[in-house]
Amino acid sequence: MANLLRLPGSRLVTHALFIFVIWLAVMRLNNAVDPLFNYYISLVAMFATAMFGMVILVGLSGQVSLGNGALMAVGGYVFAVTSLNWQTVPILGLPWNGLWSMGFAAVGGIVVGLLVGGIAARLRGPYLAGLTLGLAVGVPAIANRFPELLGGESGLMITVPYPDGGYAAPTESFVDAPIDTGAADALSAVPSPEASVAPEDMLTMDNFPSADASVAPEDMLTMDNFPSADASVMPSADSVASTVDATDVAGLGSMLDDTFIIERWQAGLAITVACLVAFIALNLVRGRQGRVWRAVRDDSVAAAVAGISPAKAKISAFAVSSLFAALAGAVFAQILEYVGPGAFGLGLSLSLLVGVVLGGRSSLLGAIIGGLLLVWLPEFVLSLSERGGWDDQITNNAPNLIYGLLVVLVVLLAPGGIVGSLQKGFARLTRRAPKAV
Repeated sequence: MANLLRLPGSRLVTHALFIFVIWLAVMRLNNAVDPLFNYYISLVAMFATAMFGMVILVGLSGQVSLGNGALMAVGGYVFAVTSLNWQTVPILGLPWNGLWSMGFAAVGGIVVGLLVGGIAARLRGPYLAGLTLGLAVGVPAIANRFPELLGGESGLMITVPYPDGGYAAPTESFVDAPIDTGAADALSAVPSPEASVAPEDMLTMDNFPSADASVAPEDMLTMDNFPSADASVMPSADSVASTVDATDVAGLGSMLDDTFIIERWQAGLAITVACLVAFIALNLVRGRQGRVWRAVRDDSVAAAVAGISPAKAKISAFAVSSLFAALAGAVFAQILEYVGPGAFGLGLSLSLLVGVVLGGRSSLLGAIIGGLLLVWLPEFVLSLSERGGWDDQITNNAPNLIYGLLVVLVVLLAPGGIVGSLQKGFARLTRRAPKAV
C-alpha cells in the first residue's frame, strides 16, 4: 500500500476519492432536508469556497486581505452580465448556458487577482491592508458609474437555471417561442368590422324573430333535457395533459414541475463548486506550491536565497484566492438571484476574514468551520432577540459585535483558531508535537 501511494499521480487520485466521498455524503444530506436547511447548506458551501482562497492568501502566503468580498463582486457581476446579455459564446457560437457564465466569472477573477497581486507584492503590513480595504470599498461602487450595464445602486435581477437549462426569464421565453400557425389561420378567418354584409343577412326590425316564433319542443331547454352533472362536458385529465404538452413553450412545464426545489438545486450547485475548489486547494496546499508559499511566509529573504521569487509567490496566491472568490461570488449571485453593491459590501469582506481567523487561517477544514460559524451565528442571535424582545437595531448589530469579541479572544487565547486549538489539544493527549503549518 505504501508503494502505491508513492506512484506518480497517486496523491491526485487519493484527494479525488476523498473529495468525492465528501461530495456524496453532503449531497445525500442536501436531498434529505427541507428547503430552509438547503438554503443554509448553500450559504455554508459558498462561504467555504471563498475562504479556501483566504486560507491560501492569509494563512499560507502570510498576506493580509480585507477585500475578498470585492473579488466576489467581480465574479457575481461577470456572471450576471454575461448570462443576461449573451445568447451565444463569443467566437465559438455555441448556445450560452450557466457553465459558460461560471467560466467567464473565473477568468475575470484571475485577471483581477493578477492585477491586484502585482501591486500587492510590493506592499506589506498596513499598506497592504489599506490597498485591499480600498478594493473592498471601491469595486462595488463601480456599479453606480455604469447603471445601464451593471444596474447601478438597485443592482441586477437574474434568474437561475431550471432543469431544462438556460438563464432566460420566462417572459423572454414566451417572446421567443414559435407561433402556432393553426391558431393564426383560425384568427384570420374571423371577419373584420369593415367586412361587407349582405342586406338580407343583417339583423333589422323586419327580420328580428318574434316571440311567437315556433320552436320545436325537443329544441327547448327544459328540466327534462337539461344536461346532468354526470355528463362528460369537462375534458379528461389525459386530454388536458396532452394539450399542455402540445402547447408547452420554452420548457415551461419543467419550470413549473412540483418536484423541482430551487433551494435544493442551489445548494447542490454550491456543494459541487465547493468540492471542486477544495480539490484544487488541497493539491496546491500539499504540493510544491504550498511549500513555496510557506517559505515566503516564514522568511522571504531565505526563500529568495533558495531561488524562490517572493513576488511571484505572492502574485500567485492572490490569483488563486481571487479565482476562488469569483466562483463563490457567481454562486452567491445564483443563491440571491440578484447582484448589487449592497450584496458585496465591506461587511462581506470583513466576515470572510473573521471566519478564517475563527476557524483556523492555515487549515482548509478551518475554512469550512468558519463558514458554519458565519451562517449559524446570525441565526443564533436572531433566536436570542426573539426570546428577549430586543430592538431591531440591537439585533442587526449584535452579530458584528460578537464577531469582534470572538476575534479578540481567538487572537489572545487561540492564535491558531478552532482547528489549531484542536490540533494542540490532540498533540498533548498523544504527547506528540503538533504538525507545522
